[in-house]
Amino acid sequence: MKRLTMAMAAAALALAMGSAAAAPKNKEIFEPGKPMAEQITKIEADLSNGETYSEITVDQRSRVRQALGHMRGIIERSGGEGSLSAASRTELFNDQQVVNTVLTQAREDSRLICRRERVVGSNMPQTQCMTVAQRERIKNTSQSSMDQAQRVGRFSN
Repeated sequence: MKRLTMAMAAAALALAMGSAAAAPKNKEIFEPGKPMAEQITKIEADLSNGETYSEITVDQRSRVRQALGHMRGIIERSGGEGSLSAASRTELFNDQQVVNTVLTQAREDSRLICRRERVVGSNMPQTQCMTVAQRERIKNTSQSSMDQAQRVGRFSN
């Protein structure tokens, strides 16, 4: 009976792992089949609201806006998506890859990671949640503080 239960638990775990692996993790920013102009407008609105892509730097944000403006110009010059020349399609694809790369990385940086840590002087663990970008920022700040303390020879609070 115990073996049967263990076998069923292992099968359920394997099934759950398989369905989690089958889910798309890196969904593209631009969805094929939808009108490009609508998608560009949605991405520009997401960039402007300050919440959706808050982890991107100013120069990355300007690169994305420049690529989106270039894409919009290509579509407007050609009179629509259906009448694009081969060269225009290539330019559109290249700009689309720039936008996809930057915004997908921003989505990865916005991922929340939680850890259970014991506070000094207590045996009760507390949950600490931060985004990947916040953790990276804290790590870099701590590293630069330690480097400065080693160079100068004193610590500052």
